[in-house]
Amino acid sequence: MSTTIEEALKNVEGWDKVVNENGYVDEDNRVRISEAFATTSASILFPKVISRVLREAAEPTLLVTPLLQTVRLAQGRTMEFPAMNALQADFIPEGQEYPEQQLAWAKQKEGKVSKKGVKVAFTDEVIQDSQWDIVGLHVRAAGRAMARLKEQIALERFRDAASIVFDNDDAGYADTTGRDIDGVFNETITWEDVLDMAAVLMAETHNPTDFIVHPLMWAVFLKDPVFHANGSNNNPAWDKRIGTPEQAVNASAPMGINVIASPYVGWTPKSGDDPAKSDVFLIDRTNIGALLVKDDLSVDDWTDQTRDISYIKMKERYDIVAFGDGEGITVAKNVALARHYEVQVTNEMS
Repeated sequence: MSTTIEEALKNVEGWDKVVNENGYVDEDNRVRISEAFATTSASILFPKVISRVLREAAEPTLLVTPLLQTVRLAQGRTMEFPAMNALQADFIPEGQEYPEQQLAWAKQKEGKVSKKGVKVAFTDEVIQDSQWDIVGLHVRAAGRAMARLKEQIALERFRDAASIVFDNDDAGYADTTGRDIDGVFNETITWEDVLDMAAVLMAETHNPTDFIVHPLMWAVFLKDPVFHANGSNNNPAWDKRIGTPEQAVNASAPMGINVIASPYVGWTPKSGDDPAKSDVFLIDRTNIGALLVKDDLSVDDWTDQTRDISYIKMKERYDIVAFGDGEGITVAKNVALARHYEVQVTNEMS
C-alpha cells in the first residue's frame, strides 16, 4: 500500500470511506478491520463516523419528530412547558402601560428525559475476516431502530394529548359519519369529518397543516373519489406526490394540507365482524410539541476479550412533550380502514 494505514485513517473522511466502501481506501487497497482499529485515530474518529452513519440511516425514518421544536436541557432531567397559547398584541395609547401577556402555565406539561439506546455485537471472526459491510449493516439497522423508537414515542404523546373530535369506540365522543355502499354507518371518515377537525383547530387559532395517518389509511383516502374531488390546481389531490424522492411518503391533500403516512400510527387489525381501525391526526405543525434533548446521539465501543466479541453501543437522552392540552393536534380515533361511499339516504329510521 503506497499510503500507510495511519495516513489513510488520519481524518474523519478516511474513516468514512473505509466504513462505507467495504474497507477500501482507494480502488486498489483495502484495510482490514483489525488493522483499522489498531491505528491511533480509531478511538476518536471511528465513533464519529459511526454516529454519522447512524444519523444518515435514521433520517428517512424520521417523519414526525422533525416537526417538533428542539429544546436543549442544560441542567437537571426535567423541564416545565406552558401551553403555547396565542399571545394577544394590542394598541398602546400614548403614555400608557403595555398590557402583560403570559403563556398558560396552568396547563403546563413536564418533560423528563430518559436514556434510549441499542447495542450491537460483532464476533472476532467478523473482525478478522474484515467484513466491513456486516458492520455497516448492523450500524444502519441500529440507527433505524433509534429513529423508530423516537417516532413511536412522538405519536403516543400526540394520541394522549390530542383534542378528540371523533372516537368510534367511545360513546363519550361523536362517531365519524362515513357509510358503506348500502348507506349504513360504517365508522369510516368523510370529507365533512375532516372539515370538522379543521374547524376545531382553527377555533383554537391554529392553522391545519398536516394529516398524519397510517399508510393503510392513506390507501383508503386514495381510493375515495370524494377526497379527490376536493382537490384543485392549487391544492392537488391526495395521490399527487410532491418533493424529492426522500420525501416520497409525503403527499399533498385538498386544502393544501400535507399528508404524512407513518407506519408508526397505531392500528388494530380486523377481528371477527370488527373492521381494522386506525387514527387520523390533523395538526398545526408550528405548535404541536417539543423534543427535549439532554444528550445527543453518541457511540461507545469496547471488546469483551473473554468471548472475542466487540460491541458498539448507541445512546441518547431525550423526551417528547405535546404542548398544553394538545390544542395544536386533533384526532379522529378508531376510524375504520375502509372507504366511505356517497349514497342517497332516504329514510334513516327504516
